[in-house]
Amino acid sequence: MSRSTGFIMVLLCLSLLAKAQLQTPYILNGSATQRTCNCYVLTQDVNKSSGTVWNKNLIDLHNSFDYFFDVNLGCKDYDGADGIGFILQTKGTNLGATGSGIGFQGISPSLGIIIDTYQNSIDNDPSYDHLAIQMDGVTDHNAINNLAGPVTALDGNDNIEDCKWHIFRVKWDAAVMQMTVTMDGVLRLSLDKDVVHDIFGNNPMVYWGFAGSTGGSYNVQQFCAALRPQLDFRNDQRFCIGDPIVFRDSSKSFGTITRWQWDFGDGTTSTVSQPGMHQYAKPGVYDVTMVIEDNSGCISDTMHQQVTIGTYPVAEMSSHPLCLGRPLTIKDATTLDVGTLTEWDWELNGHSASGQNIVADFTTPGTYPVKLSVLTKEGCKDDTIQMLSVYNTPSISASGHDACIGDAIDFSGTNLTPGVALAGWHWNLGDGNTATVKDIDYTYKAGGRYTAEVYAVSKDGCFSDSFRIPVKIVDIKLDAGRDTLIAKGQPLQLNAVATGDNLSYSWYPPTGLNDVLIPDPVAVLFQDVRYVLIVNSPEGCVQMDTLLVKAYTGPEFYVPNAFSPNHDGQNDMFRAIAAGVPQLDFLCVWDRWGKEVFRTSELTGAWDGTFKGQDSPVGTYVYQIQGTDYTGHKFSRKGTVTLVR
Repeated sequence: MSRSTGFIMVLLCLSLLAKAQLQTPYILNGSATQRTCNCYVLTQDVNKSSGTVWNKNLIDLHNSFDYFFDVNLGCKDYDGADGIGFILQTKGTNLGATGSGIGFQGISPSLGIIIDTYQNSIDNDPSYDHLAIQMDGVTDHNAINNLAGPVTALDGNDNIEDCKWHIFRVKWDAAVMQMTVTMDGVLRLSLDKDVVHDIFGNNPMVYWGFAGSTGGSYNVQQFCAALRPQLDFRNDQRFCIGDPIVFRDSSKSFGTITRWQWDFGDGTTSTVSQPGMHQYAKPGVYDVTMVIEDNSGCISDTMHQQVTIGTYPVAEMSSHPLCLGRPLTIKDATTLDVGTLTEWDWELNGHSASGQNIVADFTTPGTYPVKLSVLTKEGCKDDTIQMLSVYNTPSISASGHDACIGDAIDFSGTNLTPGVALAGWHWNLGDGNTATVKDIDYTYKAGGRYTAEVYAVSKDGCFSDSFRIPVKIVDIKLDAGRDTLIAKGQPLQLNAVATGDNLSYSWYPPTGLNDVLIPDPVAVLFQDVRYVLIVNSPEGCVQMDTLLVKAYTGPEFYVPNAFSPNHDGQNDMFRAIAAGVPQLDFLCVWDRWGKEVFRTSELTGAWDGTFKGQDSPVGTYVYQIQGTDYTGHKFSRKGTVTLVR
């Protein structure tokens, strides 16, 4: 459709709407107003209001009718009121009443189908929004004039003041003298009565219309002479590419529909009521629209109906190797271009299953047929049969042992299912390292407890359970102590350090030691000795360390007369060797002007030839050192030292 053609159609629609509004077949009273060509507001959202809309043409109740209306009772529930009614009467077209009368009260003779949204105790109203058939303007539900009801206006719902439009259908079958009332397609009331004789005194010619009213509570209340475009499909709206689709008009209209405008969303249109068969050339999602016009010139809103034309799926299944003793999961791998998969039906091992993915119940190895049938929301089907193999799962064991630090452990795997060929082994040694061979020799770099873990994979792709091997790496971490010096004849406390329980110690040579089998013997020496300490653990691990002890005549300070702090690694520090002096009081150094440039009270303290971070100049410096010997006597020495670079 060109833009100019569309513009002309819009102008035509507006012209027809204006013409219809001018030529409306209804008489409006009170607060009633015409909203659109076929829609009327009975009451606004104000109190003590009443409006009626009467069709100016009498109808003959000797003839059947089937009227469809759209009704809207407003948006306020708790404080909304009062309701509307569809009324047949013979009095004329200028009637109405406010409040609980709903525009019906006092009209006699009459028949009213009342949608009441307020509980008036005087009328014995139920608490819910209700629907009833009443006669001669009487609104009391306990009166004999209450012909049917009350029931909830909506099926299973107490509230009709929900802002929504509802289809209100009134059908009169003159042949059997039965009136039925449905709301949103659900039958709510039925009345079998000769209304012509019993209500209207054998006068079949009546006016029909709507009345609505408000009192202390209020709502916007409105109705439309139904003009709802609606279509119906065959095949439950499920379509696959290539399927012919029969479009059927099932529009709801109060009057006679005179024109239809279909657009099937693929560039094709139709202007007949039943366009019949239509076939889409390509799969996809199409927006089908329809507009209708009735004999009063009213044009409906545009109906939109989404239609999906699906492609046929290609049924496929996938599975990891199916290994006995593991979940035998078979997954759907179907491909589909357009549509939605909704059903999966499986046949395997003599029984059926459903669901996108299933777990099979095979118990022996072998090759089995598995059938998968798939169905889309659009009704498109496909199936496939695949042969799936089921394999034995390997079982393994493994061995290893504890070791001393530095010694290799022989880890070895064993296949316990000889009939299953293995493709690989996978070790996790517990320290972040892995291996992929059956047998390995491995040396841990640190002592401690580790859990080595291994699993195997068969040539069929089945994984064994993991086998765990706890191992202990023994590291005694022996330290016999730092080399040291003592004054001759002065006792020296040795303190070896080792890690572990129930360790055995052996010092060699035994010279000057009070006990060679303990970690902390006392040594009294008159000569230099290099001790060797050997420690054994209960696991059979052995470690050895040495300790050199030099014996000096002392107590005495041995101080160099020069040093060269040039960072060449040789004679870079000025320090004293304190033979037989377990406690240093101080070591001080002054420059030639008497300024102190270094002080320490640590036996291992040393001057690096700097002062406040700057290199001291070359030259001669004065030092003094004082200490306390092992007998508690203090003694000191002073002298000079030359700094050279």
